[in-house]
Amino acid sequence: MRTGGKITTYGIFAIKNLEYLPMKNIETVLAYEIAGIPLKLVLLSFLVLLFTFAVKRFIVNRLLGLMDKLVLKTSTEWDDELIKQAKRPIGWLVVIIGVWVAIGVLNLPSEPFDFPVAVNRGGRIAIILIITWFFFRAMDTINRVLRIKAADPDHWMDTGLVPLFIISLKVMGGILFVVLIAQNLGYSVSGLVASLGIGGIAVALAAKDTLANFLGSLMLMIDRPFKLGQWIRDKDGKFEGVVEEIGFRTTRIRTFEKTIEVIPNDRLANIVVENMDRRKDRNINMRRVKMMIGLEYKTTADQMEQAVEDIREILKTSPSVDQRQILVYFNDFGESSLNIFVYYYAATTSWEKWLEIKQEINLKIMRKLAERGLAIAFPSQSIYMEKTGGQPGEEPMPEQA
Repeated sequence: MRTGGKITTYGIFAIKNLEYLPMKNIETVLAYEIAGIPLKLVLLSFLVLLFTFAVKRFIVNRLLGLMDKLVLKTSTEWDDELIKQAKRPIGWLVVIIGVWVAIGVLNLPSEPFDFPVAVNRGGRIAIILIITWFFFRAMDTINRVLRIKAADPDHWMDTGLVPLFIISLKVMGGILFVVLIAQNLGYSVSGLVASLGIGGIAVALAAKDTLANFLGSLMLMIDRPFKLGQWIRDKDGKFEGVVEEIGFRTTRIRTFEKTIEVIPNDRLANIVVENMDRRKDRNINMRRVKMMIGLEYKTTADQMEQAVEDIREILKTSPSVDQRQILVYFNDFGESSLNIFVYYYAATTSWEKWLEIKQEINLKIMRKLAERGLAIAFPSQSIYMEKTGGQPGEEPMPEQA
């Protein structure tokens, strides 16, 4: 009872002295200032922050989670990676916007330091940085996806084009974001752009050859006249070898002497380049054989006709010869031989196998001609010697050399 009496006494004392407290009602409490900021604004700012984190959780966990489930049902992979890369930047973007609004609610003073202007600039710069962060993460995702696609021989994009494309986009995006940040910091963007333009012209004039090679490499990667590992040669015979590297300035070719030949890309982009490995394309897969077989002039017409038929039959019955185009004809009366034109394709793209097939066909032709009693001619000349002191009108006797 005594303790209860004390509690009652204290309660009565507090009620009687309530009018002496500085915060007698809710309005008085909310008007209380903390560091010059009304308590009601502090509470409102706190509620904005609570709402911000609730929105962040809803967007990241629920909305993006739902989108993640939807894109998993698609056949493409880039959208799955893009959603995963977007979760953290979007979450931070919501937080920064919420903090920006929460600080703006406090109605900070502009004297002696202009807090509102600083907060607005800081908020805009923070948003630009978050967008930049997401942009570079998205570029990394696109880079991985394009590399996978470029590895497919049937895809139009070359593996060397992917890093060039991604780096160019990153550089352009980085420059754009730096300009936006400079503009928000109060710098003159027009003057900066003009300075960059003048500097760009000066650099372009000073490095025109390098720029020409860079553009040449870009054209090579877009047109794709050849790829890494392919055998190419100049139609004029100035270079020949296997492509080992396609750079931004030069292309490196491993010659058949096992040396490295470095060729500027602007030159490659402006000359006729023969891709020898395109023989391996679908429905081709063959190498040409073209030659002349010369028989002696003592060969009769019937023997020549029979020789042509024999050679044609050898080619048509050989499994190593592609049957789509076979040409064998008595073609020319040469200086020292009767020439048979032989034209066919070996059913291979391998140089060594091509030599084996060519040797096999040549040996069969030699045996068949020997069986027919025909001889292959060799270069010779007939010299006519005039006899001195002969009878008038007498023809000189020829000598075979």
